[in-house]
Amino acid sequence: MKGEGDLESSRGIFLKKRFANLDYLLKKRFTWMNDYIKPGMKVLEVGSGSGFSRLYINHPIILSDMESKPWIDKVVDATNINFNDSSIDVIIASHAIHHFYNPAIFLRECSRVLKKGGVILVSETYTSLMMRLILNLMKHEGYSYDVNVFDYETVCNDKKDPWSANCAIPELLFDNKKKFNNFFKDLQIEKQKFEEFLIFPLSGGVVSKIRMIELPLFLLKLVDIFDKALVSIFPSIFALGKKVVIRKR
Repeated sequence: MKGEGDLESSRGIFLKKRFANLDYLLKKRFTWMNDYIKPGMKVLEVGSGSGFSRLYINHPIILSDMESKPWIDKVVDATNINFNDSSIDVIIASHAIHHFYNPAIFLRECSRVLKKGGVILVSETYTSLMMRLILNLMKHEGYSYDVNVFDYETVCNDKKDPWSANCAIPELLFDNKKKFNNFFKDLQIEKQKFEEFLIFPLSGGVVSKIRMIELPLFLLKLVDIFDKALVSIFPSIFALGKKVVIRKR
């Protein structure tokens, strides 16, 4: 893979020529979030990376990340969110949580800064059989089920390395809805859905890149239909992602 961690390069390449495969993937990851955002809401994205969400979200959004970039509005540590209590309506976390050194602290911070009834909109990896095979093949990111994500002391990733990743974190956090809701007293998983199979690798990667043939829209839609069928029947084998809606009670 080329350009691992090079946000400037990945952003520049995509904005110069909206590679259709990646554009299709990003639309799937972000456009559904518009259903939860109303005019006048204060929306914060944590771990914004290359800042692509703004291309697909129909309302103003505060892009934040741990590192300052020209397109980033505010430097924010997701485990110490520098906003006032009950000041935000929507928090977006797209493929960010599996990088956090302690996801429980992040969710506790979300509970603090969200208004009552506010939501966390999550798009994340899912370590199905196919995802584990891909991760073992590419060596790009890792996964480990041997961590306690429901603990404020456990270190799940290297705190000093923002690209450190444990792709099993979303599965450990969200698969047991009852355990999640009982641990995070002010938060409740409202909805979750398995996503993505071939449409993800066909994108060529969001930041790190692999050369792919650009497909016409009708073929991408056919691949998406095929993906949805496989993922709905065999999620533990084929699902490479999951979208989750969490609401503050």
